[in-house]
Amino acid sequence: MKLGARIMPLETLAAPVRDDPAVDAGTPAHARIREAIIRDGLRTPRTVRRFRELEGEADAEVRSFTLGWAPSLLLNLLLLTAPFALVIGLPPVLACRERAEQFGFFAGETLSGCAARGVRARIGRLDDRIKMLVRGSGS
Repeated sequence: MKLGARIMPLETLAAPVRDDPAVDAGTPAHARIREAIIRDGLRTPRTVRRFRELEGEADAEVRSFTLGWAPSLLLNLLLLTAPFALVIGLPPVLACRERAEQFGFFAGETLSGCAARGVRARIGRLDDRIKMLVRGSGS
C-alpha cells in the first residue's frame, strides 16, 4: 500500500467486482465483499471482522492493546537507552561500593563522587573508541 493511500469504507467494497452485472446481482453481498477483500488485498482487521459478522462467524470479542505514536516512541527510547545507561553507569557504581567496603574513601570523597568520576571515565573511553573507529586508526 502506498504511503498516504486511504482505505475505502466497507460499503465501497460491496460494489460489483465482475464485468457482468447480471452475474453479480445473483451473488450475496458478503460474497462480493469477500471477493473485493481478496482482490484488493484489503485484509485489515476491521474489514475481516466486518466480513465475519456478515457470515455469522463472529468470534468472541478480542481485545487488543495499541499505543499511540507518542507513547510508543517514548517506550522505544526507554527500551533502547536503558541498557546503555546500565552498561555505562553500573560498573563504576559497583566498583566504588566494593572499594568503600574494602578500603573506604579519602576525606571528602563520597560514593556519588567516585561513581560520577567512573562514569565520566567510561564515557571518555567510549568517545575515544568511537573516534578511533571513525578515523580507522588503532586496533
